[in-house]
Amino acid sequence: MTLPRHPPPADTVSTAGLRRRWLLSAALLARASPARAARVLRHMQPSASDRFGRYVVRLLAEAIQRGRLDCTLQPLPVQRIIQGRLELELAQPEGRADLMWAMASRQRETQVTAVRVPLDRGLIGWRVLVVRRDELPRWPRTLSLEQLQARRAGQGLHWPDVDILRSNGLRVETGLDAAALYAMLRKGRIDYFPRSVLEVTDELSQLAASDLAVVPGLLLRYPAASYVYLGTGTEALASPLADALRALAADGRMRALFDEFFGAQLAALQLPQRRAISLGNPLNPPGFTLID
Repeated sequence: MTLPRHPPPADTVSTAGLRRRWLLSAALLARASPARAARVLRHMQPSASDRFGRYVVRLLAEAIQRGRLDCTLQPLPVQRIIQGRLELELAQPEGRADLMWAMASRQRETQVTAVRVPLDRGLIGWRVLVVRRDELPRWPRTLSLEQLQARRAGQGLHWPDVDILRSNGLRVETGLDAAALYAMLRKGRIDYFPRSVLEVTDELSQLAASDLAVVPGLLLRYPAASYVYLGTGTEALASPLADALRALAADGRMRALFDEFFGAQLAALQLPQRRAISLGNPLNPPGFTLID
């Protein structure tokens, strides 16, 4: 005689059914919800002649990898955009860019978030003087600050350098960008263009400017540094990105990369042989320091 099969206890059915339903739901959820994409940081693509921009992008890529940060860089097409406009793009929630690099400034930090790790060993504040070649005799190595104050410098419209130079009693005319300032110099609208030692060599080479020259044996120097700045919605990345950059600085990788990009250009400018006219910088944010 075959005994009738008895159904399992009600609580056993309930437990097994719930487990099957949970496994099915989890599988469907995993299929419908892919892993969260890394945060994209949009930045202006440096031009081929922008050595400093290319250095910063390379440094940031290594920092992101070193810190295993959940973000990735996305270059935007090369375009002519003034620094002030780019800063506004970062500050807007729907702006077209998320990241920029620029000189440290307490005013800038009221608009965007600074990653307070100097990128340039402070050399953004070391400025050689570009002048018209036929006027080089007017620019002796012994030139004083008082003599310089009688001459017209040129700087970019939204660059912090404008206020730095003016705070030291220097006359400053402004132009849209570096290209405009070189044109102003050639036309006699300014007497000299104080340009960073990190930028001047490539720019003059690109211009093939036989009528312009760097004043030998002289430079302006003020405490300054370039920072990375993050826009609205990306502020949480500032601390981990700073930690990753400091790690690259601590083990010498930042310095090695810097020398790879700028070693030859700086050597050609013979900086140790130049007499420095030292200026103050009232725009540096609190706690400003440099990394060699």
